[in-house]
Amino acid sequence: MLSWRCHFFVQKAAKQHIIQQGDAKIDSGSINTVHSFIAGEKIYLRPIAIDDANFIYQGENDELVRDALFLALPVSLSAAREKIEKSINDPSQIVFMIVTKDRHITVGQTAFFRIDYISRAAVFYLAILDAKFWGSGFGAETTKLMVDYAFQTLNLNRIQLHVNEKNTPAIKIYQRVGFQKEGVLRQAMFKNNRYFDFWVMGILREEWEKILKR
Repeated sequence: MLSWRCHFFVQKAAKQHIIQQGDAKIDSGSINTVHSFIAGEKIYLRPIAIDDANFIYQGENDELVRDALFLALPVSLSAAREKIEKSINDPSQIVFMIVTKDRHITVGQTAFFRIDYISRAAVFYLAILDAKFWGSGFGAETTKLMVDYAFQTLNLNRIQLHVNEKNTPAIKIYQRVGFQKEGVLRQAMFKNNRYFDFWVMGILREEWEKILKR
């Protein structure tokens, strides 16, 4: 299988950024470069790096974030590093960090998982791991950038995702980009003493092309 990850191993000069949050300072633990792999209007996407482990460790252990992501178990720093190492070396994954263009602050993570280069399909993932950036429009811009990258560069034919049916803001974002509801995973996830249904949503290359022509 052809690996699309070769471009992930070249890193530019980097620096650490400190995120102010209330009276505390949170070290993003990320390598943010002036140059991006994919650039948008307000954010850019860069390849994940081992130094992102601290940011992921802090984000996925945050009470608001882990509730939104249905994360029931704590994440250790070593586990975060191991997860990154596996993703870097797995050709069926392409993982980016989401960074603001104005201040080069890492705010989240996005990816394609289970990439099938024969069927030309993948599963889309998105998480804004710093809750103070929720509602900033970064999720919507990231989704569009990733869908364009999938069809224009990776030559994929289908992208799918799973989303909590109660997550109305996310569903609206996906629908605006062109994702359609394809089915329901009944009682797929559990939290707060109840089960939640998840929607399966997808977009095909031909549907994306029609949107471009509008």
